[in-house]
Amino acid sequence: MTMNAVDSVAILGIRFPRLFVEEAVALLLSKLRAASAGGPSTGVCFPDMSTLNLAVEQPQFRRLLQRRMIVLADGAGVMWVASCRGQPLPANLNGTDLVPRLLLAAPAGTTVFLLGGRDGVAEKTRERFATRFAHLRFVGSSHGYLDAEGEAQLVERLRVLRPVVILVGMGNPQQVELIDRHLDDPSLRGTLWLAVGGQFDYYGGALRRAPQLLRRLRLEWLYIVMQQPHKLRRYFVGIPRYLGRCALAALTGSHDISDGESA
Repeated sequence: MTMNAVDSVAILGIRFPRLFVEEAVALLLSKLRAASAGGPSTGVCFPDMSTLNLAVEQPQFRRLLQRRMIVLADGAGVMWVASCRGQPLPANLNGTDLVPRLLLAAPAGTTVFLLGGRDGVAEKTRERFATRFAHLRFVGSSHGYLDAEGEAQLVERLRVLRPVVILVGMGNPQQVELIDRHLDDPSLRGTLWLAVGGQFDYYGGALRRAPQLLRRLRLEWLYIVMQQPHKLRRYFVGIPRYLGRCALAALTGSHDISDGESA
């Protein structure tokens, strides 16, 4: 998927499509229909500030996001910088909200597999989703702590189950790297891979979403820290680092740096 300067905005070298929620769901549904018809596989990621910090620090990861994934902006920090660039993003396309919308709109019988999280987390999410989206078929789940042998066994299982949608709930860059390794696997052709990070904790009920007021004030990150204090450094160190990098990129004109064509 190639984004041009008219319909997208580049932030720290990653180009985000400027889409409303309905347009983003329609885009993913089109990829899902193509996958169901045996078309090519597609990878999707939802980068936030911490993901963009990582992309700056790891150029190879940035190249994977650029070349191999559809990227949809997650969070106030990404939206704020886009606005500062004069190309505001119409909506916060975080996966926590967008993935359930996609599943609700997916054709009946669509097969889904959940991969990621601690042992039992993906299975609990699968059980909840099976009730919430009864028109879909949730064909399996797995934890996300895989060594090379475990990943090989998982892929063999996927080749048998052939899910059309695979939700990958790992941290970055691990989830994007895993998707990249299997995106061109001919035996898994026609798969929509969604890198959803830690969202199984929300979907499975381990974490609560921030109240609507905090979301409107773009302070959801603060509510996350209240529930997960170990993420304190990610935000209180990561936010100033991200803003500093964006300010420098604005001064040097390096937001639009590119290592090649985007996915």
